[in-house]
Amino acid sequence: MMQRLNLDLVKSQMPVWPGMLVLVIAIVGILFSYRQYFVVNERNAIMESELAQIDMARRKSHAANRPATLSSMELEVEGRRAHEVASLLLLPWRDLFSALESASQNNVAVLAIEPDYKKHQVRITAEAKDFDILVHYLKRLGDTPQLKFVRLLRYEVREDDAQHPLRFTVEASWRLKS
Repeated sequence: MMQRLNLDLVKSQMPVWPGMLVLVIAIVGILFSYRQYFVVNERNAIMESELAQIDMARRKSHAANRPATLSSMELEVEGRRAHEVASLLLLPWRDLFSALESASQNNVAVLAIEPDYKKHQVRITAEAKDFDILVHYLKRLGDTPQLKFVRLLRYEVREDDAQHPLRFTVEASWRLKS
């Protein structure tokens, strides 16, 4: 018969009880955390249901406090607002943009277009390389059938730019098609 061969070359000198103690502490910690998770989750559910009830009550009281109809003054104000929006939307935007496109030049950069639909005017802010280009652009704007009374409101040389362009503002009356 053969003898049993023991191949454990390194005998551990450490006792087993510290490892077991750490394992027990870890298991107790996990169980405690698991219990706390469910307690907090239950509290959260209770708070959410209370918030939903408060929100529902607030909506009901707000609906009850709101008047059923608007007063004649409020109706008039809302009617004026609706008319202003409708007037703005019904403006012939395509005509204005086609006028600006037909007058456009490579040497003029349009920076802003500000239409005033009540006065039937448009204010254009742009930059040009020099004054001759500015004058030519004004003439081209005046030659468009959509704009009349084109006038230069102001201009200034941009000293902060290396090319020193002219920034100018033009105002024109807008011809509305009937």
